[in-house]
Amino acid sequence: YSIYGNIAHGGMATVHLGRLKGAVGFERTVAIKRLHPQYAMDPSFVDMFTDEARVASRIQHPNVVSTLDVVQSDGELFLVLEYIHGETLDRLILHRNGRNSVVQQRVPPAIASAIMIGTLQGLHAAHEATDARGEPLKLVHRDISPHNIIVGMDGVPRVLDFGIAKAVGR
Repeated sequence: YSIYGNIAHGGMATVHLGRLKGAVGFERTVAIKRLHPQYAMDPSFVDMFTDEARVASRIQHPNVVSTLDVVQSDGELFLVLEYIHGETLDRLILHRNGRNSVVQQRVPPAIASAIMIGTLQGLHAAHEATDARGEPLKLVHRDISPHNIIVGMDGVPRVLDFGIAKAVGR
């Protein structure tokens, strides 16, 4: 994997644009989530980070950003995620209304409904996910908000960031 510039950041990690470089010239654009340095040395944060990868990798649905790999290199952990060319819902809302806009513009009901339906389908898939033995995880996201929903250029909304999710046995 090659890591490039930042595409998002949160309290615990930064997401970088990345590139998977495989055999015979195979390449794929990915998103690489990297713990902030102050958390990378804390075992409890590292455990949360790897737990996020284990749980999120069990969800296979078009409305959830896929977790593809976990990489450990030079004492750091990286989550490799499906790259979605698009914008988070909070950025779309901000763009629609403008940063300093006094007038709030409504999102057309058909678009708002499609985004919500896709988001709910992704959350339902998370709740229905099972572990390797087929036991239900009963996963609850716990941080669903406009910055954790990305709408791809294809118009498909996807849920991301299962960092503080709760699951049976967690």
